[in-house]
Amino acid sequence: MNSALQQVVASKKGCDIVIIGKGPSVDKIDLSLLKNCIVINTNDSELIYPGDIAVFHHGWVLDIFDEKAPQCKLYISDRYLPEGVGHLPAEYVPYTPETADFLIHRFFEDTIYIESAIVVSALKIANQIAKQENATKNVYLLGFDFTTKDGFTNKIPSAAMHAEPEYQERIISSQEQLLKMLLAEKSRLNINISHVGNKPYSVYSVDAFNQVFTARHRGVTLPQSTSAQSSAQKFDVKVIAEITTNHFGDMDRLKSMIVAAKQAGADYIKLQKRDVESFYSKEKLDSPYNSPFGTTFREYRHGIELNKEQFAFVDTFCKEIGIGWFASILDMPSYDFIRQFEPDMIKLPSTISEHKDYLAAVAADFTKDVVISTGYTDEAYEGFILNSFTKARNIYLLQCTSAYPTPTEDTQIGVIRHYYNLSKKEPRIIPGFSSHDIGSLCSMMAIAAGARMIEKHVKFGDVAWSHFDEVAIDLVNGDFTRFVTDVRKAERIVGSEVKEIQATEHHKYWVAPK
Repeated sequence: MNSALQQVVASKKGCDIVIIGKGPSVDKIDLSLLKNCIVINTNDSELIYPGDIAVFHHGWVLDIFDEKAPQCKLYISDRYLPEGVGHLPAEYVPYTPETADFLIHRFFEDTIYIESAIVVSALKIANQIAKQENATKNVYLLGFDFTTKDGFTNKIPSAAMHAEPEYQERIISSQEQLLKMLLAEKSRLNINISHVGNKPYSVYSVDAFNQVFTARHRGVTLPQSTSAQSSAQKFDVKVIAEITTNHFGDMDRLKSMIVAAKQAGADYIKLQKRDVESFYSKEKLDSPYNSPFGTTFREYRHGIELNKEQFAFVDTFCKEIGIGWFASILDMPSYDFIRQFEPDMIKLPSTISEHKDYLAAVAADFTKDVVISTGYTDEAYEGFILNSFTKARNIYLLQCTSAYPTPTEDTQIGVIRHYYNLSKKEPRIIPGFSSHDIGSLCSMMAIAAGARMIEKHVKFGDVAWSHFDEVAIDLVNGDFTRFVTDVRKAERIVGSEVKEIQATEHHKYWVAPK
């Protein structure tokens, strides 16, 4: 790496890298969170937030120095800069069909070029920094909306004045295609690229990014003990925030999800565990699958699975903040894996209801609480579960319909009443509901039918990689908090089965004493 570049980032070794563009989404980001990051500005985005390095080609970028002194430590450009300004000269490569064909080749050379797609040059610089550190670094793209339809940042009044709108739209769109080409080269990169926005390849929404970085740099704020919380502790219905794999293997995201679930009033978070290599066929694993983790389904599944150290972190962190956790376990290697954490509860999901040998093996071994979802099964499966899991301390039977989303008329809330009636004969059975429907109405009705566990898929921001995206509700925008509030309201409404005179009751007419 060039010595000038190396000197600029020397004091921030180990820090994440942020690249700033000029799309309007950047105005929604708390830029004070970038203090401990290596910041790379593209073009004149230093007017938004002055970073460590700026990369540009266009002459109009120099105009900003007429009104404001250069604020970045190093400028990488093919242009001449004012005397005394840190400058790393680089050759400009105009965009032509021929140069485009060799863009990926140039990216992996040691020489830094100024590409017409300036975001590619910025990513090249980030990759060079990561190579120098001999580490894989996280890179976040902020303000790269790749369209002019929503305008530009409000922080640069002249942002839309440098070209005709149609021309700008075409140029920005082509840059997006080049970014996608780079994302497909993940195995060769020294950086994990996370686009922040609402694109199909975005890893974070803007709100989710703000929350994750707030938690990372300022710590997390848990709800203080209040009378409302003291009341919440008396609730009998267990609310499960089913994260599944919506952490995407990102521990900062997962930590923020756990905290958000706790703040919303959930009793547990739930994860998933499967042995990727044995659970899927080789054909499935080798099949093409574009994701932030690579180009095959194998890379995707391995990318979102948690390892031993990550589960150990979850175990410790959940205990620290006072929320339970358990996991859906999809195969025997994963069952053996999870057992090392001495779980008080496990789940066997509808996904593996046909894996009878595995279910029987778990039934013969596990003696604590078991959660069973009954999606895509009938009464025969219920009989198999009750006859097999004789050692379990409790069996949470969760009515579930394996449709995503489930139409309200297919939720079969009446089945929960059936499970409730079974529980009167066999106290180990605890009725519940795994909600794949939209909203909270069916969950509220489930409580009226006798449910004592409500499970709901959650996600962190509205991004395309969310598992069960159609039914998962957002932890970021308050949707899950409102869901828990509705569940608790339903529990209060149902109340006790013991008929008592309420303090609010009165009769209009009284029988006169004789």
